[in-house]
Amino acid sequence: MTEAKPQPDVIHLENPGAITARDDLDAKSELDERMPEAKGRNIDAMPKGYFYSPLFIGSFCAIGFGFMSATGGYALVAPLLGEINADIGPSPNLTWVALAYLLCSAIVFLLVGRLSDIFGRRWFFIVGSVIGLIGSILGATAQSIDQLIGAEVFIGIAAGFQVSFFWVVGEIVPMKYRYLANSAAYAFTIPTNPLAAKIGLTFQTQTSVKWRGCFYFMIGVNVISIFCWYFFYHPPTFKMLHRRTAAKQLLRDFDWIGLTLYTGSTFIFLMGLTWGGSLYPWKSAQVLGVLVGGVVGFAVFIIWEIYLPIGSEPFLPLHLFQNLRYMACAWLTAVGAATYFGFSLIWPSAVAVLYTDLSDSHKATLSGLAAMGFVFGQIAGGFVGTLTGPRPGIIACMTIAAPVLMAAAANPLNMNLTMGLVATGTLFIGMMEGMAIATTTFPLRTQEEIGTAGGLSGTIRSFGSVIAVAVLSATLKNRLATTIPAIVVPAAENAGLPAASIPALISGLGGLTALNSTTVPGLTADIMTTALHAYKVANSQAYSTVFLVSFAFGGIGMIICWFVAQNDASLDTFVAGYIHKTSEEKAVETDRV
Repeated sequence: MTEAKPQPDVIHLENPGAITARDDLDAKSELDERMPEAKGRNIDAMPKGYFYSPLFIGSFCAIGFGFMSATGGYALVAPLLGEINADIGPSPNLTWVALAYLLCSAIVFLLVGRLSDIFGRRWFFIVGSVIGLIGSILGATAQSIDQLIGAEVFIGIAAGFQVSFFWVVGEIVPMKYRYLANSAAYAFTIPTNPLAAKIGLTFQTQTSVKWRGCFYFMIGVNVISIFCWYFFYHPPTFKMLHRRTAAKQLLRDFDWIGLTLYTGSTFIFLMGLTWGGSLYPWKSAQVLGVLVGGVVGFAVFIIWEIYLPIGSEPFLPLHLFQNLRYMACAWLTAVGAATYFGFSLIWPSAVAVLYTDLSDSHKATLSGLAAMGFVFGQIAGGFVGTLTGPRPGIIACMTIAAPVLMAAAANPLNMNLTMGLVATGTLFIGMMEGMAIATTTFPLRTQEEIGTAGGLSGTIRSFGSVIAVAVLSATLKNRLATTIPAIVVPAAENAGLPAASIPALISGLGGLTALNSTTVPGLTADIMTTALHAYKVANSQAYSTVFLVSFAFGGIGMIICWFVAQNDASLDTFVAGYIHKTSEEKAVETDRV
C-alpha cells in the first residue's frame, strides 16, 4: 500500500467553532458556552438570499465607510499641515498631530479584537464610529494646533476600531472569498487614501472652508457608518456567546492587569520610537528612558500572561506567538505598513524638493503616487490571493517589490525613472500586504479567536509603520546634514557668494526664511541658479540613501514570505460569523437556557 505524501505547505484549520489544542474538558466547556446561533456554519446552511440581504450589504457598508473614515481622518489633512499651522498656529507641537493618531490607533487594535471576541462586537464598532464622529467635529472646529491634536486623539482611537475591517469583513463571508471581500473594502478608501493628497488640496484651494472641508467630509462618512452599524450589523450577542456565564463573572475573571500592562507598555515604547530623531535625539534621556521602560513593561506582561492565575481569562493568548504561519503573515503586514507609511512620508517631500518645475496640482497628484500604488496593489492582491492562494502570490510580490523599491536609489533626480520604480514597487508590496493581512485570519486553531488574532496582527502592523517612519526620517535628516554642507556650500562659494551668507542661504533653501538678496547678502540670479541645482543634488543623494535603507524592511520580508502556507481548501465554504435579524436575536435570547 502506498503512503500518502505529506503536504508541508498547507495549513489544516481545525474544526471552526471548536477549540482543539486543549484537553477534552476545556473543549467541551467552550462548546457548551456558545449557543449554536453564535457558531460558524457552512455556506449551504445560510438562509437563501442572505448575501444579498439588506443586513449583509448594510453591514458591509458599515465596515467600508468605517475604514474610509479611519484612513481619511488623518490622510486628508496630512499634506496640509503646513497650511493648517499657518492658519491656526504656529505651534511647536505640530508633530503631535501625526503622533497622536499613530499612537492611539496602535494601542486600540488589540483591545477591540480581544474584548469584542469575549463581549460581542456590535456596540464596539458603533462606539468606534461615534468616537470618529466626535474627532471629526473637533477637527472641523479647531482653533489651535493643540485642539487639532485633541481631535486626532479621538480619530486615532476610532481608527483602532475601524481599521479592524479585515477580520470583521472576513468573518461574515465564506473563507474562500475573504481576499475579494478585503479588496472591496479597500476600494472604499480610494478617495481618502490614494487620492487623499489631491482631494485635500482641492478643499484647501477651491473651497471657502479650506482644510476644514476635510473634516466636514469625514463627519458625513462617520454618520453613514454609524447608521449602517446600528441598523444592519447584528452579530452574535453576549448572551449567545455566553450561555452559562454572567457578564459580571467575565468582568471579574478578565485579565485587567494584563490589559493595563500591555496598553501601558505599547504606548510608552511607541512613544519612544516616534520621539527619536524628531522631538528628541535618539541618545537623549527622554527617548532611551521610554524605550527601556516599554521593553521592561513587555517583559513583565509576558511573565504575567505565562503565570496567569488559573481560571482567569487571559488578555492575550500566548499560543498565537507559537503559531509560525500566523506570525509570518502578521509580520509581513508590518513590512507592508513600513513601506506604506515610510514612503507616504518620504516620497511627498522628495517630490516637493526634487521636482520643482511641476504645477501645484501635478505635485499633489505625484505626491500620492506611493499611496496610490500601495492601495491599488491591495485591491489587486485580493484577486491574486483568490486565484493562486497566498503562498505563491506573496512570495512573488515580495521578491519583486523589495529590489524595485531599492532601485529607486539609482537617480532620484530622474523623475520618470524614479516615479516608475516607486509606483511599481509600492504596487507589488501592496499586493503582498493585501494578501498577508487576509491570510492572518486563516491559520488559527479556532475561528472564534479571529478578533484577538486580528487585533494582534494590527498591533504588529503598527509597530512596523512606526519603526519605518522613525528609521527613514532619521536617515533622511542625518544624510541631509552631511550632503547639504558638502555640496551646496562649495557650489555657492565657487559661484561668488560670501562665506558669511552661507547660513542664510541654507536656511532660505530649506524654506525656513525668505530667499532673496536682502536676507542673503551677495545673492545674485546666477548664484541662486547654482545653489538651487546643488541643493537638489544634495537632496537627491540623501533620498537615494533612504531608498537603499528601505531594503532593510523589504529584505526581511523576502525571508519571512517563505514561511507562508497555503490555506486548507476544505474550509473554503465555511462562514465564521452570522448576522442575525433583530427578531432572531430576541427569540434566541428569550429562549436562553
